[in-house]
Amino acid sequence: MNTKDINNTRSALDAGAGLSAMKAAELDNLKNAFPYVLVPEGYRYEGKEEILPAPLRKRGNTVLNDAASFIAVVNDQKGEATRLYSTINPPTFTAVFNDTAAEPGWRDHKAVYNAPLSPEWRIWNAENGLQKNQSDFAQFIETNLPDIAEPNGADVLEVARTLEAKKKVNFASSIRLSDGSTQFTYEEDVQGSAQKGQLKVPEVFVLAIPVFENGDPWRVEAKLRYRIGDGGKLSIWYELVRPHKVIEAAVKELRATIATDTGLNILVGSLG
Repeated sequence: MNTKDINNTRSALDAGAGLSAMKAAELDNLKNAFPYVLVPEGYRYEGKEEILPAPLRKRGNTVLNDAASFIAVVNDQKGEATRLYSTINPPTFTAVFNDTAAEPGWRDHKAVYNAPLSPEWRIWNAENGLQKNQSDFAQFIETNLPDIAEPNGADVLEVARTLEAKKKVNFASSIRLSDGSTQFTYEEDVQGSAQKGQLKVPEVFVLAIPVFENGDPWRVEAKLRYRIGDGGKLSIWYELVRPHKVIEAAVKELRATIATDTGLNILVGSLG
């Protein structure tokens, strides 16, 4: 409908003639057009869907905190117009229940699972690469000892407590042993005389922690790093081995589980 048609229509309405004053050709122009209404200046329209016994259609977002809950909601709400989307960075899963290729959909009825990281993953990732003195590193290891799968807990605990006990010694050198561990040589002042000692620590330890909340444990390798500074002071830390690939693998496993349990294909991407 062009500007002239709209002006003619407004004039007819203002004159009280209504639609009967419109030409048949003008009415034909309204067919298959986007619906609209013309109202006098100063008027406004207010929808009152909330007074109905139920909404006219489903819409809204449901946010879930684990995969099982997400699957349950998808299976409850899915239909021919349902699409599943997923990304790895950040880890997200989105179900859109009114999105279809056959015809336009509003895409405003959704369920979202953002795969929140587990407390264990967040703790170890937050400390990744941060240099610590012996005492702080030992305390961190002892506090999070249940997360360490290899070496066994007793050996790791002994290393942590030895580091704590030797915090006043001066480290002189280190050497990598054939079993993959590192041996530090240190000097300790015992009753006025310097005595040498050795401390053996694993170069690699393995975590068994869930990537996502309420998820299964994943194997994550961590490499021990150290620096002997001026005065023989030891700085020590760890570096997680390619943690982004662990997250990627965990997301792909979730995709497979969700696709199988819902019977729906997952599209790699997100809504624009």
